[in-house]
Amino acid sequence: MRQLIGWLCVSVLTSACTANSLPLSPSAPSSLFGPSRGASVDSGNWTPWFFNGWQPGLGPALVLGTTVEAMVEVDDVCVPNLRQTWDARASCKRFVVSVSSHGWLEASIRWDPAAPGFDPSLSGDVVLVAPDGRFTASGWQHTEEQISGRVQPGNYGVLIMSYVPASLPFQITTELRSD
Repeated sequence: MRQLIGWLCVSVLTSACTANSLPLSPSAPSSLFGPSRGASVDSGNWTPWFFNGWQPGLGPALVLGTTVEAMVEVDDVCVPNLRQTWDARASCKRFVVSVSSHGWLEASIRWDPAAPGFDPSLSGDVVLVAPDGRFTASGWQHTEEQISGRVQPGNYGVLIMSYVPASLPFQITTELRSD
């Protein structure tokens, strides 16, 4: 009996290790994220992952070189399936920025630490999303965060994510830096 249980464990582990449903497999996942189509890990700061079904060009427009004050409203979900696949606590605000030339798109946010409910251990991040759905995300748990990605002409998404169970004001600035 002990030998039968041992073989059963080995066969289950072997089957699990060769399954194509692992997050790093090249198969098309049914979740929000999937492996990027042809992008390398070091392709201008973009991750090898993308938002499945990404719809570019949605959200209020950001103008390069300007600072905008806005707020992530608690329970705002700006991307389908956000809470099932990114973070169950995530609320977000979505913007779009048009880029007219090649370069580096930079985005920086500054949270208002005086806002009711602000918690630096749950402050969020800024996420840039390319027209094809690839993304790159900043760090989090800081009052200020920055991110950049190599871009070509097109519309890019900017997501401001918050993990605080309260509405939080922030300032966002986007810049285009030439190569």
